[in-house]
Amino acid sequence: MRFYTCGEILLDLILEPSETLSAVAGGSQVNMAMNLAKSGKQVTMIGILGEDGPAELILKRLKSSGVDTSLILREAAYKTGLAFASIDNEGKAVFDIYKSEIPATAFQISTPALDEQCVVSFGSLAALNPAWQSFLFPFDTEARASGSLVFYDPNIRCGFSREQEVDTVIGNMQRAHIIRGSDEDFETVFGNSSIAEVATKASLSDGQLLIITRGSEATEYFYKGNVITFPVPALSDIKSTVGAGDAFNAGFLAAWSNLNLSTKRLQDGIPTETLAILIGTGVSFARDVCQSSGNQISDAMAERAKSF
Repeated sequence: MRFYTCGEILLDLILEPSETLSAVAGGSQVNMAMNLAKSGKQVTMIGILGEDGPAELILKRLKSSGVDTSLILREAAYKTGLAFASIDNEGKAVFDIYKSEIPATAFQISTPALDEQCVVSFGSLAALNPAWQSFLFPFDTEARASGSLVFYDPNIRCGFSREQEVDTVIGNMQRAHIIRGSDEDFETVFGNSSIAEVATKASLSDGQLLIITRGSEATEYFYKGNVITFPVPALSDIKSTVGAGDAFNAGFLAAWSNLNLSTKRLQDGIPTETLAILIGTGVSFARDVCQSSGNQISDAMAERAKSF
């Protein structure tokens, strides 16, 4: 199975409570790509970078993780984005993101051939950007027509305008087969994180799967008109929540690939037991990331994921 992750590519500067500062490749779709690649999956990252020092560091990290970077655009007029994550003593992060406008000439990408063995993932604030939308809309449409799975994570962190951008989020949700967001995402977008109400407000169809993660409390999904809640095992040693949601997505999709599931299976009906495996793998990835100060799963978890 081939994965295509589409979104902003950032240099994450992570400040720990000890005042240790580290620089890592970041952005929600980048984190997903690197975790999937570590789990032995074929992943291509689609995005834009400048021709600067941060871009070179990010490309080096992506390539060393096994992520294909052939569809990443380089633009001299674009300054590679930075995300500053300050972690408190409870492991929670506050983000400040700095990035320049995307040039009008961007996203002249020859889209790859897609089929039912492909997964297209997109999300974060890049998915609300008009320049990105000009690429994502036809790409998602082509993916759906070819039988590929389309996965969307709103991943709303800062700078969201409910008045101007809620319709774009809804449009993104309607184009995806699977939507996974946090309760905070949907509180920001809709002012409500009730999973049934979110599904109603977004006018989701019967064959779509909506997943809402609620941190350490629970994970629930809405599918075929039913709401199912999965408890999340307690985790006492949380070092950082940076990348936890992205890790959940990667774990879910890694298990999707391991089980050789398809869009048709999703629309026909996936058993509760199978969905429990998918969500359980996502939770395992997220918990693993929370036990380190970085934004990637451990090598041990990556090896275990290859046999899930």
